[in-house]
Amino acid sequence: MDFRKKTWITVIAGVLVVALLLSVAPVMAQSYDPDDDVPRTTGIEKALTKLGRGLSNVMLGWAEIPVTFDTKLKQGKPLAYLLGVAPVLGAARAIMRTSTGVFEVFSFPFSDRNTNYEAILEPEYIF
Repeated sequence: MDFRKKTWITVIAGVLVVALLLSVAPVMAQSYDPDDDVPRTTGIEKALTKLGRGLSNVMLGWAEIPVTFDTKLKQGKPLAYLLGVAPVLGAARAIMRTSTGVFEVFSFPFSDRNTNYEAILEPEYIF
């Protein structure tokens, strides 16, 4: 056999191998079903999530004041509203978020394992 024949045989064999691998690739692809593949969260993970959310709300509750001001500013509220009403709304939301955070921090180990780990406030975190 001369060199050219060997080269063509090698190229054809390589093309056949690649074609075979590409035709089998969809069969080898793994399917993903989140209900089966992702493990369920345990009670400890839910409790720690509640603790983290509570600590975040305690430490960042004050941020409701500028967030409320910014939200009302983007809604196009007048200047008198922004200077008079928005700070009061923000302070009320800050007190609500901070007190909810204190509640979650103290109640996280005593919650019902199935139902009592949902967020009390929406959004769950301030940012």
